[in-house]
Amino acid sequence: MIELIPEGTKNILEVGCAGGMTGKVLKEMGFHVVGVELIEGLIEDARPYYESIIIGDVEKIDLPFDKEYFDCILYGDVLEHLVDPWGLVKKHNFYIKKGGSVICSIPNIRHYRIIKRLALKGEWEYTEDGIMDKTHLRFFTIKTIKRLFEDAGFEIKEIKKRPSGAGWIKTINYLLKNRLIDFLVRQYIFSAIKIREVDSWQL
Repeated sequence: MIELIPEGTKNILEVGCAGGMTGKVLKEMGFHVVGVELIEGLIEDARPYYESIIIGDVEKIDLPFDKEYFDCILYGDVLEHLVDPWGLVKKHNFYIKKGGSVICSIPNIRHYRIIKRLALKGEWEYTEDGIMDKTHLRFFTIKTIKRLFEDAGFEIKEIKKRPSGAGWIKTINYLLKNRLIDFLVRQYIFSAIKIREVDSWQL
């Protein structure tokens, strides 16, 4: 995600900062970073790396910052845990300057192993981590990710794909000239640029 931060970025909001692993790197790179974290017990080690850390449910709090204060917002494996990620990204449009960016990572529910278990075994089983993490409330494909951000006033500019799969399907994908890649991707990491504001009636 850090690699996708554009030049000229100064002020960053990291949603879900946890123990500050990302914040530490960002501070070392010279960025001014504000964190948001739901679980207060996670942030004690993180405090030195952030200008401030806001504790609370990001879906229920109003951030104490002016319009277009941030150049960039990071959502690292966050949106799939929310009740209304569509509404949150629209709400946060207010805090990003025009031309600023959102950088996000989201798991891909279209992964072939998920489809295989559902279609052939009739199973939709949650796990302790991964795509079917039991704390995930929402599930996305690359099409629905794009729709989420387009509706919130953003245009996706760059997408990185993290594939995972057995050798046989990787071979088939190679022979088909990468046409099966979206069935192999476990996680998408991407950047989106703010191209318009969202009217208040859309929130």
